[in-house]
Amino acid sequence: MLNSRQTVNNSHEYRRRLLVDGCHKFAHIVNKSRPARFEMYFDDEMRYIYCLVSKAACTSLKRTLIMLSGKITKYRRPEQVPEGIVHNFDKSDVYVDRVEKLPEAKRNFVFETYFTFLFVREPMERLLSAYRDKLLEHRYYRIDREIVLRYRPQDYKPSKTRYNTTFAEFVKYVLDQRAAGRVLDRHWIPQSELCRVCKYRYDFIGHQETLHSDANFIVEKLKSRIEDDQQRRRVANVTFPADSGHKKSSGLLQQMYATVPAADVQALYQLYAMDYALFGFEHPNVGGFS
Repeated sequence: MLNSRQTVNNSHEYRRRLLVDGCHKFAHIVNKSRPARFEMYFDDEMRYIYCLVSKAACTSLKRTLIMLSGKITKYRRPEQVPEGIVHNFDKSDVYVDRVEKLPEAKRNFVFETYFTFLFVREPMERLLSAYRDKLLEHRYYRIDREIVLRYRPQDYKPSKTRYNTTFAEFVKYVLDQRAAGRVLDRHWIPQSELCRVCKYRYDFIGHQETLHSDANFIVEKLKSRIEDDQQRRRVANVTFPADSGHKKSSGLLQQMYATVPAADVQALYQLYAMDYALFGFEHPNVGGFS
């Protein structure tokens, strides 16, 4: 019987090989996509590069990397690190370094020699998560206002500060933005268009669907690379947050996509076709398609 580490290793090798083979097959498609801005972090002590993919456990992963740096002592567990530190470059730069700040020669060196990883997520789940987070829970860049002005202007009132927008409207908005040739927001852009996945070598591709086993593997991997005795002792008890990630709800997925026109669901599959091909996700049976 395989232990958890062997299982992760086997999955990791399969995913890595799938990405390499997929890039050989689809590089002409992936490499012609318009460049999107993305975040990459590195550490010279643990010798890693992490490319952040929004809506794929990125907050918990960055919190954990901040704790593993050994530079923060105010908090004992990653989940205690405030989002204000995690998402504010001026504050997080104290603990984790951004690759974009590196001179080109050093950047090439770290990509050739450091351990590289990223985490991705099933595209339809990720899009639904983005809608729930950015439109239902928060008022992200007033996209709700933009959607109402575009699709039901009769409901727009200048004095109104917040609108209820449906998931079907959000999907149409994403598809229309794509059709207009705009670079999509980082929370719902195809993951294959982030991180230069067909340009750089990635040693480990974690999945949101196997988040805890994958993240625990990364934490232990990075700890093992720490040579400084004091830092190793400081971070010995750091673990990936146990309550990170949302449980997959196939019922909710079905329910929400049932409100989306079938043609738009099919268009989403086309939009995220490279995510499915490169990262090995299976199409969920939503909107009458599988």
